[in-house]
Amino acid sequence: MNKETLLKMKDLFAGKWTGEGFAKFPTISSTAYTEQLQFIPDTDKDAIFFQQKAWYKNDSARNGHTVFWDTGFIVLKEDRIMLFSAQVGGRLETYELVEAVNGSFTFNSIYILNDPGTIRSQRVFTIGNDDLHYELNMATHAAGFQNHLNAYLTRADLK
Repeated sequence: MNKETLLKMKDLFAGKWTGEGFAKFPTISSTAYTEQLQFIPDTDKDAIFFQQKAWYKNDSARNGHTVFWDTGFIVLKEDRIMLFSAQVGGRLETYELVEAVNGSFTFNSIYILNDPGTIRSQRVFTIGNDDLHYELNMATHAAGFQNHLNAYLTRADLK
């Protein structure tokens, strides 16, 4: 993966995306959620800033409360495309882009800090014209590698 791939990602990802998703995993109560995801490419650096936030969408007392909040960067570093994530709970992750095919970008975790339970994590972004499908797959000491999050978003601000 190289600069050419990152330039393509800057163009495809740029903007604000909104929609809904579903979270499930053997160690949590499954829930629907609403999500906002924003990517802001840096015009001067090989970097894309992102911010992702999700809110419960269910019939519980938590409805409308924050489920997940994440921010970070996608950067070109030593001819590798990396995703660096800092989450509201203190979890820090480093991912590397391992596949970029037909608008689908797969990042596999390299490091996960401040979360001793998670062994492996993977983020997959698939982008069409104005649609974005996001999934997070993971493995913990309590459960094998499987899907945890699935979201379907649409571009909220047209380019």
